[in-house]
Amino acid sequence: MHTRLILLFTLLAAVFGLRAAEYPDFYLRGDFTTPAWNDLRWQFSRSGDVYTLNIASLDGQFKISNEDWSVNFGASSPEQTNVYGSTTVTGTAMGPNFKASDLKNVKISFSYKPGAQETSIRIEADGASHGDVSGLSGTLPVLYINVRNVDGSYNDEIISKDLAHKNYFSGEYWLDLNGCEWMEAEGAASIGSADEPLPLEIKARGNYTRTAFAKKPFKLKLGKKQAMLGMSKSKHFALLAHADDNYGYMRNFTGFNLGQRIGLPWTPSQQPVEVVINGYCRGLYFLTESIRVEEDRVDITELPDLCEDPSMISGGYLVELDNYDEDNQIQMEELGWYPGFRDTLRITFDTPEEYSDIQRRFVTEQFTAMNEAIGDLSDDLWAYMDMDDAVRYYIVREMMSDVEAFHGSTYMYRDHGADQKWHFSPIWDCGNGFNGPTDDFFYNHGPYGNTWIASIRSNYKFMGQLAKTWKWFMTSEFDGFYKDLETYRDRIAEAAKTDRDIWKDAPVPDGGQRVVDNSDMAMRHRNVVDHLKAKINWLKEKFGDYTAGTFTEPERDATPAAELPEYVISFVQGVTADAPFDLSAEGIRYYTLSGNEVAAPAPGEICIAVTPDGRAAKVTVK
Repeated sequence: MHTRLILLFTLLAAVFGLRAAEYPDFYLRGDFTTPAWNDLRWQFSRSGDVYTLNIASLDGQFKISNEDWSVNFGASSPEQTNVYGSTTVTGTAMGPNFKASDLKNVKISFSYKPGAQETSIRIEADGASHGDVSGLSGTLPVLYINVRNVDGSYNDEIISKDLAHKNYFSGEYWLDLNGCEWMEAEGAASIGSADEPLPLEIKARGNYTRTAFAKKPFKLKLGKKQAMLGMSKSKHFALLAHADDNYGYMRNFTGFNLGQRIGLPWTPSQQPVEVVINGYCRGLYFLTESIRVEEDRVDITELPDLCEDPSMISGGYLVELDNYDEDNQIQMEELGWYPGFRDTLRITFDTPEEYSDIQRRFVTEQFTAMNEAIGDLSDDLWAYMDMDDAVRYYIVREMMSDVEAFHGSTYMYRDHGADQKWHFSPIWDCGNGFNGPTDDFFYNHGPYGNTWIASIRSNYKFMGQLAKTWKWFMTSEFDGFYKDLETYRDRIAEAAKTDRDIWKDAPVPDGGQRVVDNSDMAMRHRNVVDHLKAKINWLKEKFGDYTAGTFTEPERDATPAAELPEYVISFVQGVTADAPFDLSAEGIRYYTLSGNEVAAPAPGEICIAVTPDGRAAKVTVK
C-alpha cells in the first residue's frame, strides 16, 4: 500500500545581491531535465511568502534557484544538490547530495522571506512503500499534529527553531497507540486517526527552554476532553521536551513518582510519546497532565477572575512562586533568618489569572502573614500553611537536590473556606533536580533565594514532623521506586536514541543550545540511582535512621486555621434579594461588594448585610 510521504529539511540560502524588499521568481532545476540544469525549469507560484510547485514526478538531483542563480538553495555550484538534513525516501538516506528516487505526484513548497539566511523546503509525494515517518523508533505511541495556513498549506512556524512567542496555533491531531502493549494495559487507547483527526490548539510554553532550544516544549488545548494515554480526562496537556535534561529524561519522572508515593494532594502523571508535527518527526516528548483547577487535578473551588464577592474570595487560589517578574504577580522581600542570598518572593497568579482589588488584598495579606511568621520562627506559620504537605514536598525536593525548589516552579493552593490553609502542591518542573550535592542541603548551593525553606527547617515542630514522615515514607512507600525507574529507562531507551539522531546536528536559536545527548540511557540511569542512593544515605544522618524498624504514617498537624479578616464573608451560604432577617435589628453591619465596611450605605446601594451571629444576605438599601 502506497502512502503519502512528507519530508522536511532545512537549507541554507545564499541571498547575496538581493535587496530586502524583493521576492524573486523561483524555479526547480535538475539533472533529470534535458538539457539539464539551466534551460528547462519549472516556475514556483507564490502566495505571500509561500512558494509552491506541483509536478508529476521527481527523480534525480535537483536545485531551487532564481533566474540567475544568485539565490540558490544548496551549494553555490549548480552541479550539486547539497541538501542538509537527515531522513529517508524509499530506503535512500537523505543527506548531502540527496537524489530523489521516482517520487510521484510531488508538491514542493517553502516559505521565503527576503533577506533570510535559511529556509525550510517541504516535499510531499506518493512513492513510499511504508507508512512510517522517518525518525520514529516504533516503540512508543505517536502523537501526530498538523498546523495549517488558511490555504491548507502547512504552517511550519510551529517547528521553527526561532519560535519564541506564546500565541496559539489552530491545528488537528490524532494519537496512535502504535501497538504499545504496556500502555494499553494501563488503560491507554488510540484517539482519532489520519482520516478523522480531532481539533486542538497548540503553542510554545516554558521560559528558558522555549527560547534556548530548537526542540520546543508545547501546551495543548484539545477541542474536547480526552483521557490521553490513560491519564485524567481533560482538554489541557503539556508536551514537555526535556531538551536540557542530561539525566536521561528522569528528573520529572523522579519528582512525579516520589510525589505520588509520598501522598501529596495531587501530582501530575506523564507518558512518553514520539511526536510528529506537520509530517516531521520531532523525537521523544512527554505528554503530561497540565496543572489545572479541575476535579481530577487540583480539586479546589474555581474562583472567577476579578471576583469582588466577599463570600467567595477566601478561595480557591492556585499560585506559583516564580523566578520571573510578571504583570499578574504580587512581590515582597523574602524573609527568614537564613543569612544567604535574599531574593524577591514573587507570587504569580495562576488560577484565577486576574485579581480584583479585594482578591489581591486577601492574597497579599495571607503571604505577608506567612512571610513574617517564617521570619520570627514562631508556630504562627502553621495557622496559614499546611505543615504536612510542606514536609512531604520538602522531602521530595531534598532527595532530588533540586536547587530551584521553594523559589521557582513551586505551586501552592488554598481552597475556599474559613478552615483552609495554603498547601505546597503540586510538584512541577524538576529541571534543576540533581544539581545540588549529595552531602549538603540543596538551598546552600542554589542561585535562588531559597530563604523560606532554610528558615522553616529551624522550626522544631516542622522538624519533628519531618523526622516521622521521613521514616514512614522510606519504610512504607519508597520501596519499588528503583524498579519503576528501571522500567521507565527500558521503555524509552530506543526512542532516546532516535531523538539523538534527529537533534544532534539541528540548528539552534541564536545564543541557544543543542539538545542534550541521552542516547546512553544505561549510563544516565546509573547517574540518577547513584545520586539518590548517596543523598538518601546522607539524609539518614540528618532526618533519622529508618533501618532499625517500621514506622506508621504520622497524624496530620491539627493547628487551627487563622481567622479570616472581617471583610471576607466566607460563611455566606447563599444570598437573597430580600434579607431573611430584620434589617432594623441591633448590630447589623454592611459591606460593599468589594469587602469594605460602610457605616451608612446610601439608598439604592447593593451591599452585604451581616448579623452578629453570622447570617448574611445581599440586599438593596432602601
